[in-house]
Amino acid sequence: MAPNDAPYRTDDPPSGRQDDRIAGTVDDPASRDGDAVDDQADAVWTGPVPRTTFLRWRPRVVAGALGTVAVAAVADASGAGPGWRVLDWLYVASLVVLLGYVVAPLVVDRAAAARYREALAGNRLAMASLGYVVALLVVGTVGPWLVGPSTTNLGHSFQPPMFSSVPESLPANCVGQVADLQCQGTAQYPLGTNGQGEDMLRVLVRGTRVAVQVALVASTLLVPVGIAVGLVAGYRGGLTDQVLMRYVDVQSAVPAFLVYLVLLFVVGRSLFLLVVVFGLLSWGEVARLVRGEVRQRRDAAYVQAATVAGAGPLYVVRRVLLPNVSGPVLTVVSRQASMLVLIEAALAFMELSETGAGSWGETIARGMNQWFPVNWWISTLPVIALACTVVAFNVLGDALRDAVDPG
Repeated sequence: MAPNDAPYRTDDPPSGRQDDRIAGTVDDPASRDGDAVDDQADAVWTGPVPRTTFLRWRPRVVAGALGTVAVAAVADASGAGPGWRVLDWLYVASLVVLLGYVVAPLVVDRAAAARYREALAGNRLAMASLGYVVALLVVGTVGPWLVGPSTTNLGHSFQPPMFSSVPESLPANCVGQVADLQCQGTAQYPLGTNGQGEDMLRVLVRGTRVAVQVALVASTLLVPVGIAVGLVAGYRGGLTDQVLMRYVDVQSAVPAFLVYLVLLFVVGRSLFLLVVVFGLLSWGEVARLVRGEVRQRRDAAYVQAATVAGAGPLYVVRRVLLPNVSGPVLTVVSRQASMLVLIEAALAFMELSETGAGSWGETIARGMNQWFPVNWWISTLPVIALACTVVAFNVLGDALRDAVDPG
């Protein structure tokens, strides 16, 4: 047996031609010769990201970035920073994870990017949803800095949006022209103002920040936990599988909403509490999905090839199984994100979330209590934003499912 053909018994990733042999099959002699190895590996290996220099360094880069964020957060807490909330720093950390484990792999793996692009290209609604989600993320991240903070100006309360009008008696002082006893909207407030005279454009941007923070931070918490539990349960099987899945069943029997309500009266209302509770108690669906995918694939030829070649359990799980289950997870996470945004808005509407955070739900509730439907825009605009967000995440999730599993 040649030195390169000797099996290895560690969990460290193999190097050279041996790594290619694991991605393919070890029984075919052609897999030991030149380009035949690469052709065979491409035919069998279905992981979304090839092993590249980027992937080898990615854990260190992401860990370093997260460490930097943690140090900055500690410095901020001690008074040497911009005075951000804990949720703001968690959002920055979630952006690092998103860039490192979702965006960057698609840039590196052109084949996977082409597969997703091809699946979305024929679906205009899916492309529009993708554009909306990207715009939502951008607006939620940099929008509050671009439009500035929302300020109260009671003298400019209830100004109508552009190209609309309200009775002259509704606004405190009509900023636009008055015609036929109707106050006309102006470009100064393109989306109008609320009862406190706040520009609705700035109010909606603040609400976008809240929606994006809740969806991204909670998803960043629930995805790793769900994937880890699903991988272990599906690969180990037996008693381990039974114990983990029974815990998932028990956790699912206790709604995160109920846990949040209990803690609400203990620690008070806050977005941080909402994100932590729903992030740590909503990973059951991800775990079940990953477990099912692993159980289907653990006896596949390429998994057996890795085991025969001497790969340890950690290597098989991390390098062989995990890449093959990451695609379906994106679909579930997209739907979870829409659910989280909707739950946060509902809690804010019922005044069970942080007051003054600027949530769309809070804005809707205030608009309903202030001369509705005369001042229709105060409630209608955030309702439209919320509905578009939920629909976009769901449509995008369906499109990603079709891209991962065309059958």
